[in-house]
Amino acid sequence: MSSATVLEKAEELQNIARSISEGQKERADQERVLRRIDEVRTALQGAKVQQQTAILLANRTGVALDTSGFDAARSKLESKSRGGLPSDRAFLDAKRALEAFTSELSTSIKQSWKEWASARIQEVAPAQFVTLGPDERLEATHLYESMKANASRPKVDSASIVTFCSSRDALLEILESAPDDAPEDLLELIHRLEAGGVTLRELSDADIALLRKYEQDIWFTVTRKAD
Repeated sequence: MSSATVLEKAEELQNIARSISEGQKERADQERVLRRIDEVRTALQGAKVQQQTAILLANRTGVALDTSGFDAARSKLESKSRGGLPSDRAFLDAKRALEAFTSELSTSIKQSWKEWASARIQEVAPAQFVTLGPDERLEATHLYESMKANASRPKVDSASIVTFCSSRDALLEILESAPDDAPEDLLELIHRLEAGGVTLRELSDADIALLRKYEQDIWFTVTRKAD
């Protein structure tokens, strides 16, 4: 009886040890799966950000990029999950696919954005700013610099695209009131007047007529200087 009791206790201890071992293995598997899920979730978030940026780029500029790789990578992981939890290999394959998609799309966005934004900047003639009123000229210069800054950012994101396009729209609205055919002699005359020290005697009838023709005479005041 005593030996049977000892045997039973030994078997019981063995079962307990086996249960503990299986429980540890189960916890290790759970931790592995959770770690893989976090890795894929991070890769998925990065891919979604680039996909959304590409969609915004297409809406604002008309430049359409291929974003099908996002759905392909996600579908691949979903197909591997139908029989239960995906294997390590399935998680890693999905992660790599998402990261590759993110990298390729990011490069395409950057190249396409630089080309489009640079072309829009070239369409603006800063020489027109001089024919604007002082306040409008200051605002036009600020908007123009904002466009250049957002066009040259090393990382293209939704905020830089939106800011660039908003600045461009506002600048074009301001420039609607500026003559687009301002001659070089008008620009030189305005620069000369703004430098100061020009007397009325030094202005020719042609200078005054030029200012009036392009409605620039309203921005200059004639005052009598002290003796």
